[in-house]
Amino acid sequence: LYPDSFYCPLTKKVMEDPVVGPDGDSFEKSAVLERDAAADSTLRKQPTYYPNRALQIIIEKEKKHTTDKGTMLGVLQRAEESLRAGMHQIREKSALPTGGYRPLPDAYYCSITLDLMSRPTVDPDGNTYERDAILGWVRANGDSPLTRKKLDAGELRDNNALLDLIDDEVNKGEGSIHPSFRRLRESRIEVNEAADVESGGLTDGALSGGGDSGGSPYPTSQAEIDERLSERRSWLLNFSAILFTFAFFGLSVLVLPLEIVLLLGGVLLYLCFYRGPEG
Repeated sequence: LYPDSFYCPLTKKVMEDPVVGPDGDSFEKSAVLERDAAADSTLRKQPTYYPNRALQIIIEKEKKHTTDKGTMLGVLQRAEESLRAGMHQIREKSALPTGGYRPLPDAYYCSITLDLMSRPTVDPDGNTYERDAILGWVRANGDSPLTRKKLDAGELRDNNALLDLIDDEVNKGEGSIHPSFRRLRESRIEVNEAADVESGGLTDGALSGGGDSGGSPYPTSQAEIDERLSERRSWLLNFSAILFTFAFFGLSVLVLPLEIVLLLGGVLLYLCFYRGPEG
């Protein structure tokens, strides 16, 4: 019924409170703590577990979607999802509609890059980011971009369950793959080809954030994140304004004199793109 990543390896049931262990694998919290308590005599040190908030959100949304399908609540939920789809298009700087596909949960997106994650990495608070993005942030700031708590690169862990979900989506056939994951697949191919050309592949140091200490290609301040979001919102709004203007122009030609249509079209374009005096 659900993807394998939804199920706890210990209970074989869908997780309700997933946590991430030191190796990056996820478990139901109560089950893994019970297992560790039973093995207490053989463990020198109890392992710590991070909340897997991203996985929990995705599981809850999928369960709710399955339960509410065909009900009035489900209809309202789909209406909400259609509104949220616009925000996802802004995030991905895409004006292409996603057709009949549901908008993806926010948990698939990195709060630093605003893009779908390719290598999800979780921090002790349970927040998941794109690995290279959070490493760049930590090197520049030494804290969490969401909580501002002190954060060290050594505290980060792979989020294997989320990675498996992403890989499953990316590897779907052309007839069923979500457009956003298709773009991620294309991006992965481009990155791999560039890595092969430059160095024969990514090194362990590059993946772990070691080596080059140059500037990060990702935002390392809240101002940079806000600027990136503003640019994407502006891009989509401008594109939408152009489409609306052409639609208005086409309908107006049928009922108004050409001179009036041209005048109204010019005024509409001016209102759409005029930003006011700088400062």
